[in-house]
Amino acid sequence: MLPKYRWEETEADEAAAAELVAALGLPLPVARVLAARGVTTIAAATAFLSPDLKTHLGHPFEFPGARAAAERLWAAVREGREIVVFGDFDADGVAAAAVLATALRHIGGAVEVFLPVREPEGYGLTFAALERCLRERGHAPGLLVTVDCGIGSVAEVAHLRTLGIEVLITDHHEPGTELPEAEVIVNPRLGSSKGTENLCGAGVAFKVAHALVEVGKAEGWYQGSGLCGELLTPVGLATVTDVVPLTGENRLFVSSALKHWGRFAGEGLRALLSRAASQTVDTLEAYTFGFILGPRINAAGRMDSAMVAYELLTTKDRDRAAELAAKLEGFNGKRKGVEERIIAAARRQCGLDAAEGTFEAAAVVVGSDGQHAGEAGWHPGVIGIVAARLSDAAGRPAAVVAFDADGAGRGSVRAGEGYHALEALAAAGETLAGFGGHARAAGFHVKSGAFAQFKQLFCDACAAQAVAGGVGRKLTVDGWLEPEQVALELFQEQQRLAPFGMGNPAPRWGLRGVTVERAQPVGASGEHLQLTFKLGHGDSIRGVWFRHGGVTEAVRAAGGIFDVVFELVQSDFGGETSAELRVVDMAPATLTQVAALSRDRS
Repeated sequence: MLPKYRWEETEADEAAAAELVAALGLPLPVARVLAARGVTTIAAATAFLSPDLKTHLGHPFEFPGARAAAERLWAAVREGREIVVFGDFDADGVAAAAVLATALRHIGGAVEVFLPVREPEGYGLTFAALERCLRERGHAPGLLVTVDCGIGSVAEVAHLRTLGIEVLITDHHEPGTELPEAEVIVNPRLGSSKGTENLCGAGVAFKVAHALVEVGKAEGWYQGSGLCGELLTPVGLATVTDVVPLTGENRLFVSSALKHWGRFAGEGLRALLSRAASQTVDTLEAYTFGFILGPRINAAGRMDSAMVAYELLTTKDRDRAAELAAKLEGFNGKRKGVEERIIAAARRQCGLDAAEGTFEAAAVVVGSDGQHAGEAGWHPGVIGIVAARLSDAAGRPAAVVAFDADGAGRGSVRAGEGYHALEALAAAGETLAGFGGHARAAGFHVKSGAFAQFKQLFCDACAAQAVAGGVGRKLTVDGWLEPEQVALELFQEQQRLAPFGMGNPAPRWGLRGVTVERAQPVGASGEHLQLTFKLGHGDSIRGVWFRHGGVTEAVRAAGGIFDVVFELVQSDFGGETSAELRVVDMAPATLTQVAALSRDRS
């Protein structure tokens, strides 16, 4: 069925857009995108288009809790106490651990890093993980500082305090109704400075690391150089991979990490990118972090031990970096195979394959045990990826559960714009043993025998959110273009808005009344659709619609003239650089439009 989405055009302050055109030389379509995203003044646009660490990075003492945490850490360093940095097994947790441990070692701290194992210890600061952490050391550390976890670990923190361990929490996840009684808690959800509201775990760790340097300098304990450069790449990588909005300081971190990759990227990430890309890469985009490096860092914790990824981020040995990169590549290959098997089973279970492009349920909820799916053995390490793929395909929240032998299950939720995953889980709270995370991504535990009730309550909550927020399968169109505007020059100008990602997506443009000259499925199994469009001025342009080879006949049967929503990209196909359309949706032009176009072109 075409179109797949309900299209909505953004509204921009036209006067502000015109001012941006005059002052900054932007094309009007690009200026309208900026204005529609709230960047309406020359000062704000200048900071957005040219982010600079020296100019735009906020002082760490303005970030609530960062100074107090740094002072506690300095006290532990000066007293010679052992510090354990306790992270998590995903890319954000691994990068956050690398950031804070590197900073502490730089100022002379005695630091050990601990990352939990997904199975059987679970996410974050759990009793199972703590038991191993303390057992492996044979003694209690003087101080334990969490990164990217801990805000919900009330009982675990209380236990650590009974052992005489000082606890600091740095996290970015939503807090519960009760906070742990740690000595210091640093979490932007509890208060933040301007532009830091949406930091990831590594971003919060960066703020504490920055505060360490500033406290040391102020007290005369540290005369070394700043740490921004060395810590920049893991922070930028984690910011993209954890899918937090690329606004404020998040945008600054990612833009700077990409810009200075050649100078500051460590041996491990260089080796990983070289292996993944099979070539030397000099110019990086946020896509490189989010879809090439990030999944490989994540694969370690999904399929084996996240400590492999941590070592890769921190090693300075080129030969060891190559060995670790090979390991991560192997984990990622294994992850892909497991993921595709589960996605195929999940799509069959929820009926997506039979929905012919539409899916009517309020949410996708699938589980792995025999009673619900006829197929056991869903790997809990990939259910988050599966949930993301299902949510994208269905255009609504998706919850995926991997069941244990006793019938309880570990689940992961992904939710798109307009939905709130944690609120939906809270509505189903009576069926859960626990949950936590973000508005867009969350994890949970289903009680034994409660899956059917969970599914009903979760779907009801998502339906209520959709009604209350007017959300659904909608697509934002950033602007309608004239055919002559669709050119490589516009692509180059829109790149001034990069890096793109959550909170600052690549512009999605629209064209009305273009003729489809050719529609051909491509790919190993015909999974993609390759198109040739004839624009109004007579030129043709290539387009591709990924994972939509199945709509080829629908496009051919609908007639020749379509409205198209797309992202404008650069193609080097056949050795020639040109503009290309990355199709997002298509709709047959109405008879009225076709008649009007015929008159205009006659």
